[in-house]
This record gives sequence, structure tokens and C-alpha cells, in this order.
Amino acid sequence: MKKYKIILWIVFSFVSFSSFSQLWKRTRYEVMFITGVNTVYTDLGGGETGRKPLFLDFDYQSIRPIGGLGARFKLKRDMALKLDLVFAYYRADDDWTSVPERYLRHVHVRGPLLDFTLRYEYSVIKERLGRRYALIYFRGGRNFSFAYVNTYFFAGMGGFWFSPRVKVGGVWQPATMDNFGPMAVKKDYSHIQFAMPFGVGFKYAINREWKLALEIGARKTFTDYLDHHSDIYSAGDDYYAFFEINIIKRLKTARSGLPKF
Repeated sequence: MKKYKIILWIVFSFVSFSSFSQLWKRTRYEVMFITGVNTVYTDLGGGETGRKPLFLDFDYQSIRPIGGLGARFKLKRDMALKLDLVFAYYRADDDWTSVPERYLRHVHVRGPLLDFTLRYEYSVIKERLGRRYALIYFRGGRNFSFAYVNTYFFAGMGGFWFSPRVKVGGVWQPATMDNFGPMAVKKDYSHIQFAMPFGVGFKYAINREWKLALEIGARKTFTDYLDHHSDIYSAGDDYYAFFEINIIKRLKTARSGLPKF
């Protein structure tokens, strides 16, 4: 009799573990509202030590708000695809730096930007499921552990539309080939460009239906004209970066395999 109890316990444990390991399939779809800020890394403005790679050339004065929508589909418990559509307004300005070759150039650019990306995400710390791992469970911060924070890296592809405006004679106007001459704008360029997103995210459940995520990511572009400018001080193509807060809603998976709204 004892032998049968042991066998039943093993079978029960296996079934329970299998069921738990498949919980992610019940809510494999997510939709989200995106807010946060953006900054650009171009030939204009930037840090105080001359042009540096990406975040080393950060200028807090270029920060502008963003807003958008997103959707995520979990391929596996630790893998997902995410689709984002984000609207941003960016700014780059030579008046924000004391680097002589930039400040004396005295160029000012701003404009709207629409970003569309598809990314692959891989979780290095998997998402914990169940009420005990939700934020509402941790009264006063007790029992919190960073091991419960879903941490993931992402990379992908996408594109963006932008429309720079330049300040000439104190007046903002659409950027054209004639704004700064051939030394600044060497060729006509398309306002629709390809981009490659990459970065890291941190996600945590508020309760069984809602989650909160912080994402820090950059977009590698293949144009040097995000700021409508490319001269002898240029050091390659431009970048822009998003610091996102995602408010996420889990969607249940119907028997058909589609999301249930």
C-alpha cells in the first residue's frame, strides 16, 4: 500500500508541475500603453566632452515625452515577440553644449517622430506567475526579491518617420536643402528610414491582470540626417533612445488560441 502511495504522489507531483509550467500559455497575449521620454544622439548639442558613443553623449536638455501602444505574444515562457508603435517629439540644439565646434555652429532642430518596431525578447530572469509574486502581495515591501523581476533583453527591426524643423532667424520652419547649404546637408534624404532597436526591460506584476514594465532601449538608424545636419564634425549615423514605462494588460487565451478580450 505504501508503494502505491509513493507512485500516486510522484504522478500527482508530475502533473502539478506540468500544469504550472504551462500557466504562461493561458495569458500569452498582452497589450500595453506606453509612456516615457526620448532623447536623440546626433551631430548637434550633446555632452560637454565632444561626440561620444550613444549614452556617453547624453544631454538631459534633449529629453522629450513619448506615447504609444504595444502588443506582446509569448512564444515560450522565456521568449516573446513585441510590436510597438510610439510617437515622439525630439529636439537637438547646439546652444546646449560648450563644445566650441558645436556651440559656434548654432544650429537648432526639432520635430515629430513615429517609431514602429518588431522585437524579439529573451528573459534571463523568467516571469513568475501566481498571486504570491504580485506587487499587492508584498505588504510594505516585505518578501520582495529582485529574483521575481522578469528581466529580458530585446533586439529587432523596424522603421521610423521623422520631419525635422529648423530655426532660422528666430523662426521655426520645415527643413529643406537650402536651410544650411551643401556643407550641412550633402544630399536629399528620405523622411522614412530603417532602424534596429535593442535594449533591456524589467517587468513586474501588479496583480493577476496588470503588470508594470520599465524599458531602456536605443534605435540604431542608418541616416545622419535625423537632425537635418551632416558636416565635418559628424561621426556616423544618428541614434535615438526611449526610456519607457509600459502599463500592461494580460489577455486570456481562448480555446481557439486567439486572445480573449
